[in-house]
Amino acid sequence: MRIQSTVLTIAMLAGSASLAIADDKGTDVLKKVDGALNSFKDGYFESKLIVRNPGGTREYDFSTSQKTPNKRLVLFTSPGDVKGMGILVQGSEVHVYLPGFQKVRRMGTHVKNQTFMGSNFGFDDFSQIAYATSFDAKVNSEDDASWTIELAAKKGVDVEFPKMVMNVDKKTHHPLKVEYYDGSGKKLKTQIRSEYKQDAPNHWQPFKIQMIDHRRNDNVSDIVFTNTKIDSGLADDIFTVRSLARGN
Repeated sequence: MRIQSTVLTIAMLAGSASLAIADDKGTDVLKKVDGALNSFKDGYFESKLIVRNPGGTREYDFSTSQKTPNKRLVLFTSPGDVKGMGILVQGSEVHVYLPGFQKVRRMGTHVKNQTFMGSNFGFDDFSQIAYATSFDAKVNSEDDASWTIELAAKKGVDVEFPKMVMNVDKKTHHPLKVEYYDGSGKKLKTQIRSEYKQDAPNHWQPFKIQMIDHRRNDNVSDIVFTNTKIDSGLADDIFTVRSLARGN
């Protein structure tokens, strides 16, 4: 009986520890972040991915079409060897089209966690639309300008980085910096979002996103935005597997 009681106590403590990451204020701040990131009916974004490796620097042009709450289509337009490549997000499902194979494939979790185009960004960075569905949050600190919140993966959710620390601007509710940690608490990557511009009455856009990989001697990859269109009336049929395969 004592053994059963001890086991039960340990189980209860373990359950309490997993829930301790969340607090009401952290939950509210993360809700504000998701709202700010998706503060439109639809959005179209033109961008450039800049990848720096020992062999040199390479640039990739791509567009992103998004429709709230959970649809996104990413299409690469240059250089020629990746033109037509695309990623389609429909809720929790992610499909990828590789022109060389002429086939659409559904992505497994192990693929989502891989690096993308040799950059420090992963497939998950291109498919992540909201955080609160996958993470609990608590406030670590705050000042007049920002909150710093700690995110922990919800039980049963498979993510590459089980812990993140996010600095959130109080004016725009957008992330300014995100640090990514492994299960042991080691910081692996840092994302910095900057050059924010208000491109619609209710939307702020970072025109530069840097991803620093501390496992690669602090190697830096950039996404630079060149054009945005908010609430232009994107059609639902853009966000289909057929559209992904057509590259439009």
